[in-house]
Amino acid sequence: MTSADQKVYVFGRLRGVTARRLRLLARAARLALTRRPPAADIIVLAHGTARSAVSERGELRLRIQAKRSAQFLSERSFRSRIGILPPKAVADSRYSEDQVAKLAGLNAEQLRTLALYDVVSPTESGLSYTDLIVARAVGRLSGEGAVFPKIIAAALALEERGMSLSGVRLAEAPWGELVQVIDGRVAQVDGQLVLSLEGSDVNSDEAFAGAESYEQAGELEQAERLYDLAARLDKVDPVIPFNLGNVLDELGREREAEFAYRQALARDPEFSDAWFNLGVLQEKIGRDDEALSSYEKAFTAEPAYADALHNAALLLMRKRRFSAALKLLDQLVAIPESSGGEARRLAHLCRLELKQEQERRQSP
Repeated sequence: MTSADQKVYVFGRLRGVTARRLRLLARAARLALTRRPPAADIIVLAHGTARSAVSERGELRLRIQAKRSAQFLSERSFRSRIGILPPKAVADSRYSEDQVAKLAGLNAEQLRTLALYDVVSPTESGLSYTDLIVARAVGRLSGEGAVFPKIIAAALALEERGMSLSGVRLAEAPWGELVQVIDGRVAQVDGQLVLSLEGSDVNSDEAFAGAESYEQAGELEQAERLYDLAARLDKVDPVIPFNLGNVLDELGREREAEFAYRQALARDPEFSDAWFNLGVLQEKIGRDDEALSSYEKAFTAEPAYADALHNAALLLMRKRRFSAALKLLDQLVAIPESSGGEARRLAHLCRLELKQEQERRQSP
């Protein structure tokens, strides 16, 4: 970290991004992740926190301390900043925030909350006509008694399906869930917005957070149970079965761990961390050829994946495939975050072995 790096605290979980990948992307964007909210220059609000951080009336209610100068960013804005998403196309921003708030029947704080959760997308020049239509839909739902956390969750769920609050009709069902009204009939916005389990409401983010806490505390059986629950509630995010695989591997249940890693890869075939951990598992149980293939898939998906290059090079050296190992080690040396000294030492050994092989071939 340099003195120019800004410190970032991510409040909640960015779905589909492992901690390792997040650190690398943040570092490349001249940002430094911190676990201490009071130290953060930027606080990112992950989408999944709306349920706990937004009041029923739309005020932001964060239970963290932040310095007054801290900048708040929405999840989409942060993803764009670190290169996960392209910058959003600039719309025709013809309306001021005051105009949109007035026309939608919202106040300034409610509109700011919607912006921080990517329900509307203000620019420096204002908000677009689409933002106005969405804000008016929010105002209507709020006026009919729907609470903001559920409105935000519905808006985000619709966006995942390529839809928008501006293009569907929502209403609050008698049991409290926001549903679509299609030709007078009811259909769910997203079947996993709110599920009832053991007498209490639970969602995938809460299950995932609980699993992480148990995992960090070493209570792996509890972590397994909650990761498994989160994976059933959220059938898209590959990080959930990936973390479940890590826990199962720690418990010594390699076959189940492999299945979990392959579930993660079914959700995202380019998930480099899952390929790498699968390779480590395969190497540990003696399936070296499969491990090498998994490592190769990891650094094919992420060419600067230093650990995958390193492990693959060591495997190739054990197989006495020194030329192939040397190629990977030369790639490894060029990666700033890698242990260049170790890679150079191994590359030197490969060259020595190749030289000796050549001499043996040339000797009578």
